[in-house]
Amino acid sequence: MLERIIRLLAIDFNLTVFQLFPVNKDFKVEGFELIAVYSRNAVFKSVKLILAFWKEQRRNKFQAVHGFWALPNGFLAVLMGKIFKIKSVVSLLGGDAIALPDIAYGQLINPFYRKLIFWTLNSGDEINALTSYLVNNLRQAGLQRENIKIIPWGIDTSMFVFRKKPLTSPVQFLHIANLHPVKDQETLLRSFKIISDEIDARLTIIGEGISEGFVRGLAVELGIENKITFVGLLPYEQLPKFYCEADLLLHTSRSEGQSEVVTEAMSCGVIVCGTRVGLMYDQPDCCVSVPVKDFKALANEVLILLRDPKRMDVIRTHAHAWTSFHSINWTVKKIKELYY
Repeated sequence: MLERIIRLLAIDFNLTVFQLFPVNKDFKVEGFELIAVYSRNAVFKSVKLILAFWKEQRRNKFQAVHGFWALPNGFLAVLMGKIFKIKSVVSLLGGDAIALPDIAYGQLINPFYRKLIFWTLNSGDEINALTSYLVNNLRQAGLQRENIKIIPWGIDTSMFVFRKKPLTSPVQFLHIANLHPVKDQETLLRSFKIISDEIDARLTIIGEGISEGFVRGLAVELGIENKITFVGLLPYEQLPKFYCEADLLLHTSRSEGQSEVVTEAMSCGVIVCGTRVGLMYDQPDCCVSVPVKDFKALANEVLILLRDPKRMDVIRTHAHAWTSFHSINWTVKKIKELYY
């Protein structure tokens, strides 16, 4: 998604992207300049970045420097903004605004990182976040800054096309996520177990990750392995086909910056049911949401919803209207406004 946003920004701006991680050999740069600045040593990498930025600044006279994620990119963007006296912009995208110590997830767990993040957010010229959910997390952690803009990332609505699919049996559930503790597939499967005991239902899981063995094992333990199809990792371009076939998206994360798959499902007319994080926290009229880890409440709400087609239509309509307005072009327009 970030690459798509950058390509659209490059239509109106002369963009130089400083990449702090190794660049894939087969990656093709189109419409912008890419400068790779990489080192395993964080201090050396930061010095290399500042020197590379200084060299390009002398040639291009940058108007603004934009860091995506608070650390390290946002911190370095604010630092270079102060050094070179240009506008600094920082985008908060998820893990930089959360702390889940029991699964070792989120940058706010580390006290030193927390101080760096707070300095970055208090010192940057323009700060934006994907959702109010992220900002509320930061407020609870002690951040005082008020003027943080909310700019969710829209998707390409010509790719993720709205379709109203009649509900048939078995009901088709979809889950797309990295198989990781933060996505909490345990809640997903325990909820689906209750649902599938009550109605004829099938679940398709797209994704891979460190929790795959646990997830497959739990499906067997719960006796629902024959109702689940594990697809693995898929190219982005193949996802619309699965949204087209699905009735409901089950998304049970413990935290989300926004959740691109939630946005995609809403755009396609797939009803989203899940935990109250990210976009599901911000847009309650566009989905069905319950507290994190409450698999019984989620299953109950899904079963109630499936017996109420009028409510399903209302949710689907609200969700489609939101994604239609907040498309990727809307997002790019809002980001452009930060640069002036």
